[in-house]
Amino acid sequence: MTVQITKIVKSIRDSEIATLRIHPAVGESQDYDCIYKEAEAPHFFLIFPPTSLPENLNIESKCTVSFQSDKESMVISSEIIEKVNDRTLELVAKKTLDPISLREYFRVFYKTAVTASYESGQSARTRSSWEISGESVDLSGTGVLVIFNEEPPNKHNIFIDFNLPELDKSISCVGHVVRIRRIRRGRYQVAMHFDHITPKNRDAIITACLQEQRRQLRIRMQSDE
Repeated sequence: MTVQITKIVKSIRDSEIATLRIHPAVGESQDYDCIYKEAEAPHFFLIFPPTSLPENLNIESKCTVSFQSDKESMVISSEIIEKVNDRTLELVAKKTLDPISLREYFRVFYKTAVTASYESGQSARTRSSWEISGESVDLSGTGVLVIFNEEPPNKHNIFIDFNLPELDKSISCVGHVVRIRRIRRGRYQVAMHFDHITPKNRDAIITACLQEQRRQLRIRMQSDE
């Protein structure tokens, strides 16, 4: 396995955009955007934007590093060797993980108009049918976080429609409300999960998320230089 993982690490392009996910023993996992830098494989470095790494980072926590491109994706289970400085970590790769698990990494800040609607079984014009519009703030291959001016009347069998402008593609799927949180000015932050979505539409969302993630990270890195 050591020889295999060494070859895999050597195959990663220098300055490739990546995401470090820290898995603490207690609490939720945390994601950090970064850039991969070569070292003596299977060791490697990750470079982060200024002030993005917490000062109290527990380097003994379990972690994974994901490398994302439009055509190929990879997740590597890794171990943090040391915090070199405020922006740099040295890690060693341990093993690769199933690429299917990458779906949870495709979550980015993403703005687009979203329409959520519900139709009763009898007629679309009955009182139980409804439609509300809002704007997304977070998108992934499995769901979307949206700001609405009103609370969705029910939580299941919701029709979700939105556009991916950079791909010139419209997405339609069916999902359910995971959680609702009331925020300022009488608005509602609504997290929705995609229950029924075509593989083609899911792949389009992931492609758009990857493009947007790379764009945002490049802007952050350039502005902090």
